[in-house]
Amino acid sequence: MSLLAPMLKPAPVVKAGELSRELVQAYSAALGDPEWLADRRLEAFRVFRDTPAPNRHDELWRRVDLSLFKLDQILAAVDPVTNGLSIDLRPPLSAETLQAQGVIFTTFEDAARRHTELMRRYFMTECVKVTDTYFAALHGVFVHGGVVLYVPAGVKIEAPFRVFTRMRADQRTAFGHTLVVLEEGAQAILIEDYATDGVPAPDAPQAMYNGAVEIILHKGAQLDYVSIQDWARNVYNFTTERARVREGATLHWVIGGLGSKFTKSLIEADLIEPHGTALLSGVYFADTRQQLHYDTQQNHIAPACKSDLLYKAALRDEARTVWRGNIRVFPGAQKTDAYQANRNLQLSKHSRADSIPGLEIEADDVRCTHGSTVGTLEEEPIFYLRSRGIPCNEARRLVIEGFFAPVIERIPLEETRERLLAEIAKKIG
Repeated sequence: MSLLAPMLKPAPVVKAGELSRELVQAYSAALGDPEWLADRRLEAFRVFRDTPAPNRHDELWRRVDLSLFKLDQILAAVDPVTNGLSIDLRPPLSAETLQAQGVIFTTFEDAARRHTELMRRYFMTECVKVTDTYFAALHGVFVHGGVVLYVPAGVKIEAPFRVFTRMRADQRTAFGHTLVVLEEGAQAILIEDYATDGVPAPDAPQAMYNGAVEIILHKGAQLDYVSIQDWARNVYNFTTERARVREGATLHWVIGGLGSKFTKSLIEADLIEPHGTALLSGVYFADTRQQLHYDTQQNHIAPACKSDLLYKAALRDEARTVWRGNIRVFPGAQKTDAYQANRNLQLSKHSRADSIPGLEIEADDVRCTHGSTVGTLEEEPIFYLRSRGIPCNEARRLVIEGFFAPVIERIPLEETRERLLAEIAKKIG
């Protein structure tokens, strides 16, 4: 080939197939959208149509193998009747008590119709935006299902709000949305559990969950947010998740990754006013040929803020995990205190863990550090436990649970901790 020949464009990671304005309008009408939401879908469609699909030259996607993923076929099956989610909301207090305090805890559709001012102000306007990524734009087009939690200024709810989100085993698409807004001085705990209801058939076609999480914490607010993902093994899971932390607010964000065939999650914490704190914790376990990819971003936009990230992974068989983390300190964000760590435990020589920490520092009075490790299971603690009469498999389980313990102990509900440990025990085998 001639050196003067035009360079070929990089092949896209995915191909969306044919979407039209008329299809989006019909989808919106079938859902009975209020006018403002119908307009938002059309704007998201315009952005999606003009956004190039990700390709292997993009830093976020160059370690991703989606050669078998058929997005065009999945989108051809989009149907407003069948792509909804089963949402089970379990409030910590009675509906009357929450209403008296001004708390809103409801489904996405109910909020879109009954709490229009709140939704028009916050839904994909300042946190996750349709212009962020290809999949964020697609989410804006087809969003259907999810939860909205709003806590007014000064209201503190100590018991957790809980949400159980389910896809059917035969479902092809879902586009759930989580929106959390805590006003000044408010306090809450939200625990979300994502899973497939039932077991797909062995020859079940590919499915996709394309979700978004938006967290807005106003001055002095405090939120504990936990999400556990356990989709079936035919599900490709794409999420765009972001928190905006204002002055003196504190976010403790815990993620658990267990299921799906493939996961690509973009998780960001933006510290936009002084003295904000973001504590980010993660535990994920991949087996068989699962691929779990997490891209985390700690954005220090304002001075005197703190962020601390600890993600731990285990993987076995031919699984692959990728963690790509970055701390970015913007100009003027002096007195930043930021840390990130990723620890990986390989339980098979055929598995692969990529751990890529990064720093972008544009201020000169900061403390920013990072670390990452990839290692195998040590024999010494297993030998010690076996010498005390504990069987080998039980000893392995105890050591692996001990590896994850620093993260799991941060989950504020014992029932959720126990469920996560039980699922990890199944994966250990």
